[in-house]
Amino acid sequence: MEELTCVTRDYAWGSTSLIPRFLGTPADGRPQAEMWIGAHPGDPAQLPDGTRLDDHIRNHAESALGDHSLETFGPRLPYLVKALAAAEPLSLQVHPTSQRARIGFELETQAGIPVGAAERSYQDCFHKPEMIVAITRFEGMAGFRDVEKTVQILRLLEHPWADRIAKELDAAPPYQALHSVVSEILDQRGDGLRQLVSEIAASAAAAEERGHQTSRTSGRRYLDRASVERESTRLFAQTASLASKYPTDPGVLVTLLLNHVVLSPGEAMFLDAGVVHAYGSGFGVEIMASSDNVVRAGLTPKHVDVPELLHIANFTPMPAPLWEPAALSAHTLSYRPPVAEFALTIAREPGDRLPTQGPRTLLCLEGELVVSSAAARHELRRGQTLFVPHSDGAISLEGEGTLAVASVPVS
Repeated sequence: MEELTCVTRDYAWGSTSLIPRFLGTPADGRPQAEMWIGAHPGDPAQLPDGTRLDDHIRNHAESALGDHSLETFGPRLPYLVKALAAAEPLSLQVHPTSQRARIGFELETQAGIPVGAAERSYQDCFHKPEMIVAITRFEGMAGFRDVEKTVQILRLLEHPWADRIAKELDAAPPYQALHSVVSEILDQRGDGLRQLVSEIAASAAAAEERGHQTSRTSGRRYLDRASVERESTRLFAQTASLASKYPTDPGVLVTLLLNHVVLSPGEAMFLDAGVVHAYGSGFGVEIMASSDNVVRAGLTPKHVDVPELLHIANFTPMPAPLWEPAALSAHTLSYRPPVAEFALTIAREPGDRLPTQGPRTLLCLEGELVVSSAAARHELRRGQTLFVPHSDGAISLEGEGTLAVASVPVS
């Protein structure tokens, strides 16, 4: 096993303080958004001798990966871990299936768009399911909310546009209604859009101020009124903030249709292909299939591709996509969503039932630990990372701290 040096990306939505505090380094005023911990060629970690982790894995594939990972995914690390620190919402986005990733990558290549270009959505030919585990309180938006609940929330705005959208959602099958409404919203442009976003922000602030009266939903079959009020409180506060930052972005209006998710530390959210989402704020550990494919529709100065998002997004209403960990012991939690590329284990010493096979990437979340295998022994403090190859076998923990272990599930 060897310690890694990782790259931090300074996207504009990043926090200026969370990652420096995590790493114990001085803040320099720049937004620091994502620390990439892995072997993705876009920003691979480095070994102590300066070797890129992707090159090391490719040159020592059998010992680094083991038979299962090598035979399933080839000579590459199939997952990527990030320490993610958001101070404001990320772009409204969706990730493709494996099949669509291959098609999209080929289409953009044929169009002559270079890999790495800002105007490209498909940077590689892999899918990108992902999971975020909160370290601090973490807020985000994910998946289209139950239509009946959305109708009630929209009517709280007491605005003609919101009333019309609520009526349209109420009049057609949910998938069809949501696809139609989102298509209409994302097609808006210019002064009319600016005016509408401004009005909806004002209506949201007014609804929040008057305590989110529900009288206009009288006569309808109620969902849990408390649930509607809790979500609308968070949603309307967010709407005003988004409208201030993105006054001509139709994505502000789309967020009214999404589940607003709040994670406490240790809680997780899993985002499969097609789930429209945008993280809002907070610090967490994100793990995903190793890909950089993002199809955006708004809330960003980056490249957007509305037709592609409408083509690949899942418009079936869904609950907030929370993911419950399994308790392997009093000290160890396993987060294992239904994907082949990754699982995440979070453990405190003694760290029972840690993954024993395949490539493993370790991130110390708090405290100080000693990680040992038959081949090596390393001290880790918060923010430090290790790569453990398959050939090192089982690992054990000593000390007082918490460790995140990314691995490839074997069965």
